Amino acid sequence: MSGQTGNKPLFSQHYLEHRLPDSPEWQEDVSGAFSRLESLYQQKKAILPTLNEAQTEAELIQPILEILGFSYIPQVSSRGKGRSERPDYALFATENDRYQAYALQNNERAFYRQVLAIAEAKYWQRSLSDVSKNDQRDIWKNSNPSFQITNYLTGTGVDWGILTNGREWRLSKIWVKTPSFYDGFS
Repeated sequence: MSGQTGNKPLFSQHYLEHRLPDSPEWQEDVSGAFSRLESLYQQKKAILPTLNEAQTEAELIQPILEILGFSYIPQVSSRGKGRSERPDYALFATENDRYQAYALQNNERAFYRQVLAIAEAKYWQRSLSDVSKNDQRDIWKNSNPSFQITNYLTGTGVDWGILTNGREWRLSKIWVKTPSFYDGFS
């Protein structure tokens, strides 16, 4: 698989190389979406290194989520582990699912049961595994994004998470004991 950079052990290598290519979803024509993603990147690449997190989300991450077919609600509060936190996005498979979830925002457990995945976005090329050092774009919330997405998943009970800095995309799943991720889309 081209572009794969790591599999920590979310999927077996056998599954990725032999079973996934035979799945019906893998047979879908994604050339239109890929072309739109490529065009978006070409339009934005000159400004990406200058953007902060919110700007990266508006200029790149949100359009990518939409091209990939996700509906989303941003910044829904989660009170996992006794403190209030706000994952960047609650992702839904359909616009109808998203619309119905709005009515559940005051019931955190019911709301997050409707969520397909949690997404957390960082500014362009920010390290996803470390605390950043001396970067003004990270001055107010300097934490390790990998721990952050893990906390969101365990706090909300959502199985799947996406962590991205725009260039690198990690798909995470919380298992019974340890988080796993596929660090393969860049």
